[in-house]
Amino acid sequence: MFDSKTILASRTVWANLIGLAALLLGLFGFDGSALATGAFEEAFVQLIAAASFIASTVFRILATKQILN
Repeated sequence: MFDSKTILASRTVWANLIGLAALLLGLFGFDGSALATGAFEEAFVQLIAAASFIASTVFRILATKQILN
Protein backbone atom coordinates (compact mmCIF):
# COMPACT_ATOMS: atom_id res chain seq x y z
CA MET A 1 0.00 0.00 0.00
CA PHE A 2 2.22 2.81 -1.21
CA ASP A 3 -0.39 4.91 -2.97
CA SER A 4 -2.95 7.00 -1.12
CA LYS A 5 -6.46 8.36 -1.62
CA THR A 6 -8.98 10.52 0.17
CA ILE A 7 -11.53 9.01 2.49
CA LEU A 8 -14.38 9.70 0.06
CA ALA A 9 -12.59 7.75 -2.66
CA SER A 10 -12.73 4.59 -0.55
CA ARG A 11 -15.25 1.94 -1.64
CA THR A 12 -15.03 0.49 1.87
CA VAL A 13 -16.15 3.74 3.44
CA TRP A 14 -19.05 4.11 1.00
CA ALA A 15 -20.19 0.52 1.54
CA ASN A 16 -20.16 1.07 5.30
CA LEU A 17 -22.10 4.33 4.98
CA ILE A 18 -24.77 2.64 2.85
CA GLY A 19 -25.05 -0.21 5.33
CA LEU A 20 -25.29 2.19 8.24
CA ALA A 21 -27.98 4.20 6.45
CA ALA A 22 -29.98 1.03 5.77
CA LEU A 23 -29.76 0.00 9.41
CA LEU A 24 -30.77 3.46 10.62
CA LEU A 25 -33.73 3.56 8.24
CA GLY A 26 -34.93 0.27 9.68
CA LEU A 27 -34.29 1.40 13.24
CA PHE A 28 -36.23 4.63 12.84
CA GLY A 29 -39.14 2.91 11.13
CA PHE A 30 -38.63 3.85 7.50
CA ASP A 31 -42.03 4.08 5.85
CA GLY A 32 -41.66 1.73 2.96
CA SER A 33 -45.36 1.59 2.15
CA ALA A 34 -44.59 2.81 -1.36
CA LEU A 35 -42.29 -0.20 -1.85
CA ALA A 36 -44.42 -2.99 -0.43
CA THR A 37 -46.22 -3.98 2.72
CA GLY A 38 -45.28 -5.68 5.94
CA ALA A 39 -42.13 -7.63 6.47
CA PHE A 40 -40.87 -7.29 2.90
CA GLU A 41 -39.39 -3.83 3.30
CA GLU A 42 -37.88 -4.77 6.65
CA ALA A 43 -36.17 -7.79 5.09
CA PHE A 44 -35.12 -5.70 2.07
CA VAL A 45 -33.47 -3.03 4.25
CA GLN A 46 -31.67 -5.72 6.24
CA LEU A 47 -30.45 -7.40 3.04
CA ILE A 48 -29.07 -4.09 1.79
CA ALA A 49 -27.26 -3.57 5.08
CA ALA A 50 -25.83 -7.10 5.06
CA ALA A 51 -24.70 -6.83 1.43
CA SER A 52 -22.98 -3.51 2.05
CA PHE A 53 -21.05 -4.83 5.03
CA ILE A 54 -19.98 -7.91 3.08
CA ALA A 55 -18.93 -5.62 0.22
CA SER A 56 -16.93 -3.43 2.60
CA THR A 57 -15.01 -6.48 3.80
CA VAL A 58 -14.23 -7.53 0.23
CA PHE A 59 -13.22 -3.98 -0.72
CA ARG A 60 -10.89 -3.76 2.28
CA ILE A 61 -9.20 -7.03 1.28
CA LEU A 62 -8.79 -5.84 -2.31
CA ALA A 63 -7.60 -2.34 -1.35
CA THR A 64 -4.26 -1.27 -2.72
CA LYS A 65 -4.17 2.35 -1.55
CA GLN A 66 -3.90 3.83 1.91
CA ILE A 67 -6.51 6.38 3.04
CA LEU A 68 -5.20 9.84 3.91
CA ASN A 69 -6.62 11.84 6.78
